[in-house]
Order: sequence, then C-alpha cells, then structure tokens
Amino acid sequence: MQSQYHFLKSMLSMGLGYLRWTQLTPMILIWGFSLIMLLALTFVHHQEQSVPLLQSFLEWLMRLPFVGERITVLLSAESTQADTTTGNLDSFIFSAWSVLSLAFMVTGMVISALFGPFQPWRLKRKILLAGAGAVLLLAGLVVIYYMTPEKFNGGALAWMLNFSLISLLAFGISAYCLSVSHFIDYLNNVLMAHDS
Repeated sequence: MQSQYHFLKSMLSMGLGYLRWTQLTPMILIWGFSLIMLLALTFVHHQEQSVPLLQSFLEWLMRLPFVGERITVLLSAESTQADTTTGNLDSFIFSAWSVLSLAFMVTGMVISALFGPFQPWRLKRKILLAGAGAVLLLAGLVVIYYMTPEKFNGGALAWMLNFSLISLLAFGISAYCLSVSHFIDYLNNVLMAHDS
C-alpha cells in the first residue's frame, strides 16, 4: 500500500514537472528566436555566406522525422486547398509544444542524474536575469542598427520602438513563464516534502 502511494506521488510529481516545462518552453523559444534574429541582423551584410547556411539548415530541418513531416503537410497543395491554416497550424503548434516540453524535461532529468539536482534560484533572481537579458538584447539590436543603418528601411525612431517592443515582449513572456513554473515547482516540492 505504501509503495503504491509512493508510486502515485512520483507519477504526480513527474506530471507537475512536465507541466512546468510546458510553461518554460515558450520562454526558451522566444529567446531562441531573438538570438537567431540577432545573428541574422549581424550577418545581413554577408548574404553570400548566410543564404547557403540557411538553406542547409532548412534542409536539415526537413529531414527530421516529426518536424519535416508536419511542415511538408502544412506546405502541401492538399492542405492549403482543404482547410487552410487554422486546423493544421494549431495541431502543429500544440504537437511541437508538447514534444519540445517533453524533450526539455527529459534533458533536465538526465542533467540532474549526471550532475546532481539543480539548486533552484529565487523567483526575483530569475526575473532580474530575464530583465538583464532583455536589456542586452535591446543593446545588441541598437548596436547592429547603428553599425549598418543603410540596411534598414525607415527612420531610426521607428526601429528603436520596434526593438524596444521585441525586448519587452521577450521579458514579458519570460516573467510570466518563470512565475508560473516557479509556482508549479513550489507545488511539486510541497508534494514531495511529505515523503520524508
């Protein structure tokens, strides 16, 4: 009876761990997108080198079992004729979100098993780190703009507003994701604390 109770608690704890990663995944993706955007803007004047790299990355992406199949379905003529974007796109987004969350959770478990459990930071420290990242992102975008202003169409003020909104969006998503995941982690710790 005791072992069955412990098993149920472990399964619930694993479910909470997965739920926590579903909340962290959008933050990881927005920062990944921001870094890709920074790199793309940095190497925009090296288009001869950038275009082949991008093509090889897309070819590699299309070879992935799950992602390549879904992208092919989305871009196929049948899918565009039948039911345009909403159904298939929603399905793709939620499927990718679920798979990525699971992949991040398993990666976290492997790292914990190899190097020991990670000591969690306080929420304030996490949000301060996200804020510092947003400031660095904004600074990077502004520096890139002033290095090659002729590559950007439109006035400087409009681009500064765009860059500020991108950085603010990254920070807002991060603050939300970190807060929700911190609360889920707290619930998980409370649940597992009763074992001892």
